Amino acid sequence: MPPTLTPGRTLRLLPAFVAGVALLFALAPRSAFGQDRGAIALDQLVRGLPVTGRVLMVGAHPDDEDTALLAWLAKGHQVHAAYLSLTRGDGGQNEIGNELGEALGAIRTEELLAARRIDGAQQFFSRAYDFGFSKNADETFRHWDREALTGDVVRVIRAFRPHVVVGVWSGTRADGHGHHEASGILARDGFDAAADTVRFPVRTHGRPWTPLKLYRGAWARNRPATLRVDVGVLDPVLGRSVAEVAAESRSQHRSQGFGVLGTRAAAETRLTREVSRVNEEVPATDETSPFDGIDTSFARLAELDVAARAPLRRASALIDSVQHALDLRRPDRVVPQLARLVVALQEAQDSTARCTFIPHRLSLFDGRMSPECTVAQTELDTSLGRALQRAQRALLEAAGVAIEATAGAELLAFGDSMPARIAVYNRGRHEVTVQALRLTGTSRRPIDPVTLPPDSALVVERSVIGLVDHRPWWLGGRDSAMFADNRSPADGAALISYGVDAALVPSVSLAEEVRRLTDLRATLTIAGVTTTVFGGELLHRVADPVLGEQNRPVGGVPPITLSLDRGLEFVRADQPIDRRVRLTIRSHTGRARELTLKYLLPRGVRVEDGPATVSLAAGEVREIFVRLRGTLPAGRHEFGIGATSESTTYTEGMWLIEYPHIRPQRLYRSSAMYLQAVPVTVPKSLVVAYVTGVSDAVAPALRQLDIPTTVLEPSELPLLDLSRYTTVVIGPRAYGASAELRAFNPRLMDWVRGGGTLVVQYGQYEMAAPGTMPFPIELTRPAARVTIEEAPVRVTDPAARVLAWPNPITATDWSGWVQERALYMPTAIDPRYGTPLAMNDPEEPENSGALLTATLGQGRYVYTTLSLFRQVPAGVPGSVRLLVNLLAAGTPRP
Repeated sequence: MPPTLTPGRTLRLLPAFVAGVALLFALAPRSAFGQDRGAIALDQLVRGLPVTGRVLMVGAHPDDEDTALLAWLAKGHQVHAAYLSLTRGDGGQNEIGNELGEALGAIRTEELLAARRIDGAQQFFSRAYDFGFSKNADETFRHWDREALTGDVVRVIRAFRPHVVVGVWSGTRADGHGHHEASGILARDGFDAAADTVRFPVRTHGRPWTPLKLYRGAWARNRPATLRVDVGVLDPVLGRSVAEVAAESRSQHRSQGFGVLGTRAAAETRLTREVSRVNEEVPATDETSPFDGIDTSFARLAELDVAARAPLRRASALIDSVQHALDLRRPDRVVPQLARLVVALQEAQDSTARCTFIPHRLSLFDGRMSPECTVAQTELDTSLGRALQRAQRALLEAAGVAIEATAGAELLAFGDSMPARIAVYNRGRHEVTVQALRLTGTSRRPIDPVTLPPDSALVVERSVIGLVDHRPWWLGGRDSAMFADNRSPADGAALISYGVDAALVPSVSLAEEVRRLTDLRATLTIAGVTTTVFGGELLHRVADPVLGEQNRPVGGVPPITLSLDRGLEFVRADQPIDRRVRLTIRSHTGRARELTLKYLLPRGVRVEDGPATVSLAAGEVREIFVRLRGTLPAGRHEFGIGATSESTTYTEGMWLIEYPHIRPQRLYRSSAMYLQAVPVTVPKSLVVAYVTGVSDAVAPALRQLDIPTTVLEPSELPLLDLSRYTTVVIGPRAYGASAELRAFNPRLMDWVRGGGTLVVQYGQYEMAAPGTMPFPIELTRPAARVTIEEAPVRVTDPAARVLAWPNPITATDWSGWVQERALYMPTAIDPRYGTPLAMNDPEEPENSGALLTATLGQGRYVYTTLSLFRQVPAGVPGSVRLLVNLLAAGTPRP
């Protein structure tokens, strides 16, 4: 007879140990991280039990999605909704930090997942890389392989199996961005091709599926709306409308400055129907729901397969019973019905064909997988799987059962072990018997069944070993340090796919939230019914003094990591180098290590004061400063440090990205960096004050070129004696981001009139506000850009000092630029400005707004819309040579 517990007691089982490695690829319910609980969750789950409709939204970027529509579907009507973002937003800008490129992609990925945890939808991605602003789809498809990305959209459609597809964008020039236009085209391509198994075979793209309707968003363009959706209705259990939920979801895109206010007033979102394969005779304007003409009732499932008919009819009756009997104050009263519902759904699932699989990964599933499935069987299998997940979660909520797995550390070194604590809490009114517990990386040794009476808990201790590391799966193990210039690492097919190996292509079929480092499964008996449920992932719980409880996913890490501060630094070509480089060595293992350091040095550089060996205690962090001396010719050179211990050489460092609104992300890059040697002349008299802007990592380069530089926040300007500086630099978009800078601007202008040099990097429409610049400019909407990084640059004033001294700017200086030339360029410019440069994208008028110079009193004012904030961190030599000239615009020439 199994042991039982008296109320209030906790039973502990002794630890067991096993070695194992697991990576979750199986389809699973969404992580409970940040989800609703209690009455709100139970209400949503029970209302959703009979709902089988599915909608897939397709857009280009994180933040493109119509969160009001997603929330209306998922929270308001319990529809299974998902958003497919073609990119991860790598080419955008960052209003909360200076991360760009793949690091920004990691942030925006997590922001999307945070948004989905609020609005209740799922999240998918394709392999498209965000290479920056594009003016039309033709330009975009020169970078993206249209056929390959159509295949990705088809994979997601076949995996998610939507009845309705919603393209956020129209697929026309009206979308205002080439990525937007391309996403609209790809949404239609995928909708049309999802059932084409000749073009996209089952083996590589999944079983065919035919979505029945295609809509376009009509809220962002002048498109006639055929369907208006009311998102302002109050949900009395949620305590707010889905419009308010959507506002909270939208506000997770903090890196893009998308915080919005929720509204308690009436609100709507709008759609226009483009294609319907059902009720075509009904005018689109007569529709009242995206599902008009589509039978998504639960009752219809019983007619799809005779073998499953009896349990499905029982399930339908039980759903009605649960919905009528549910009392959110006494949820325990529906536990028996929910338990029988789980049994009925399990029986139905066992009676019908299993049609869900991931291409190339059939081995992950059991022998019940059917080699062929009809459309009806595929629909039934999909609907049953989702209904069973909801029923299981509803059963846990109603029974008051909570399951968690926690560990004392966030990181576990490969090969090491640490204790983990698995707890099952019964806070309800029914007995719960724990039959089995399985956690990634722990022993599969069975436990004796334990019955938990109300108000009791079971705690099982296990040893965990061999966890997968934290690196984002979509980086494919690529060495991020060697892409320090933030360029898109295009593969040979020009599919710009983050270096993801072809073997991982099918994984775009998985929703992002089911990819977990660990997985806890519990087999429980509740009200006489035994079922296996998802219990979450292994978490490290900490109490932050300011933020309170923090739950951080536990994962693996190399025993030793080595990190340099940057992936690229500038040096002056053919000039003596004397620089200290900081190396941070971290031990993540539980025992001491002896390390032998190895140095990768470019010809002409030697290491001084660099140790040959290092002794590290368990868990120790050591900073070592290595002195580099020598000279380097112009060009890009590699410098790196490795550490050997116990026959293993470690050459990776870990880079933590952490913001309060998203889960922490760890990127890996090699313990190496580029030394970019630039032939640049720097006036000795230059002394710079640098006011940091948005997405701004330019200031460190000035120090690397031996320019004395003080980095300031805008709030520090009033406290500073500007007479100490020859030049003040205002970072990109700083005027838009800082009211303090705008308030101090008149004093800055007075300082320029007294003889200072002010260099202002690009801003947006705030730059046209009176008083921001000394003389007026105007910008069109949308603003002019030069997005082709190779676009020709014409010098209209060869005698302009900023192009001649101290560094003669030649055609070579315009080569190797990344992503774009210039952005938010003025089109109407006061004649008192000098405009020495002109440029344009193909088939567009020439624009002279890339560089503006003016004399103001005794000083010089410089405004540039050139994308120096991208070029300088990317190590583009010409951008640094030109920047030094701008800094020296008012410096006396010898």
